Amino acid sequence: MNRMSLWRKKKRFGESGLLTQICVWANERSESLVRNLCERIAEPTSRGDNLLALLAMQTKRRRNIGYLWWGAGYRVELDTPFVGPHWFMRHPGGRVIGMDTEYELDWQEATELSSILLRSTDQAIAQWLKKKNLTGARRDTTGVRLDVIEQEFPDRPSSDEAFAASETRIAQGVWDAARLDRTPPSVDPSIFTYEGIMQYPSYCQIAHRQDADHVEFALIHSLYGGTSPTNIFENLATHLRQRFYPNVDAGLIDWYDVVPAGLNNYSSDPMRIDRVQMTSSNGVYSSPSWSRYQSPSGDDWAHFVLEVIDRVQLAQAIRCKARCGNTAA
Repeated sequence: MNRMSLWRKKKRFGESGLLTQICVWANERSESLVRNLCERIAEPTSRGDNLLALLAMQTKRRRNIGYLWWGAGYRVELDTPFVGPHWFMRHPGGRVIGMDTEYELDWQEATELSSILLRSTDQAIAQWLKKKNLTGARRDTTGVRLDVIEQEFPDRPSSDEAFAASETRIAQGVWDAARLDRTPPSVDPSIFTYEGIMQYPSYCQIAHRQDADHVEFALIHSLYGGTSPTNIFENLATHLRQRFYPNVDAGLIDWYDVVPAGLNNYSSDPMRIDRVQMTSSNGVYSSPSWSRYQSPSGDDWAHFVLEVIDRVQLAQAIRCKARCGNTAA
């Protein structure tokens, strides 16, 4: 964030009464550090909020968190300051939190777990460096660290303006990769993309057909599709009717929620079809309710939907085979 933008935010917060002046007394040795911390925390930016959250965690402990490991399901905190003579300094304790676990470590357990985590982390990093052929490599092109010698890394941003420009490029690269990551794996007329919960880019398949004034319309779940159609069914139905059948009365469209084989964790059926009934007013659907679809004798609706699913799955298999073949070559 540039200085002018930061000044505008501070001015706005000050005018709305959201700023508080705080006086902090610090000894001469740590005066500069305390001043820098206070200035960083006071920033009305995500950088300030992030540092505030980290320090807030520390203030909620009677000991300092000296080492912190995050896993997918667990968090390990190892406390400091160390205790014991200089030849036998140990963590006084710590804790394991997560997966319904809240376990306070004694000093022996903290020592044992610390040794395990240090070894496994060091091995994982060394293996990654070796795999990437980066062992012994030296690079700094971001300018994040302020405690390095600039002459050793002439390509690193040296000014605040150059650093801000570099951060903007990095953020833009992440956004571009995020959009690419949410691209559907196949190009097919049945693939429908939409904005899911919390603006999450999502997609599903659709299958629909019309017989006179009567329409059948299925929303088909996709693997890694994001927000499932079930969670926002009435919103999708309202949009899809306006897009494909604006002249058909909303009550003359039969809606179906379809989970293909392999995506339904609660059933061994090859494919699950639920009829979704909704009320409608001025073309806007609401109050969806689900019931198991019973296919009438001679009805080929389920077969029609399955053909749409198979077409995309076949295209994905061909694409994957071609990609694997190119990789092998």
